[in-house]
Amino acid sequence: MMGQLTYIALAITVIITGYYAVIFIRDPETAMVRATHRLELLPNVMTGRYIVMFLFAFGVLLLDNAKFSAFFFAVCAFMGLYDGWIYRSRNLPHFKHTITGLLALGAFGISILALVTSGTAL
Repeated sequence: MMGQLTYIALAITVIITGYYAVIFIRDPETAMVRATHRLELLPNVMTGRYIVMFLFAFGVLLLDNAKFSAFFFAVCAFMGLYDGWIYRSRNLPHFKHTITGLLALGAFGISILALVTSGTAL
């Protein structure tokens, strides 16, 4: 029963975050308003985001599961490369974002290789 409730809670989270992802992709300015974000508070929001990423990374480290690690590194690679692309496309410094994405992509590759060579890829 509790497992099903956990699954439902995750499904609801996927729906809500997916909704915000779509509206931010379509119109970031309107999405900022709809999400009730304030541009002047972005540094504070980013502080929370970095804490969350640290906690996710720490949790994946503690779980010590190659599948979770591969997924985590894939997500981090996307985030770093996407951020790097945003800055690069506007001719702004992008190295820190891009290199983070590339390092995560390398770690993703290592995780996939670990899964394949251990026989637990599926």
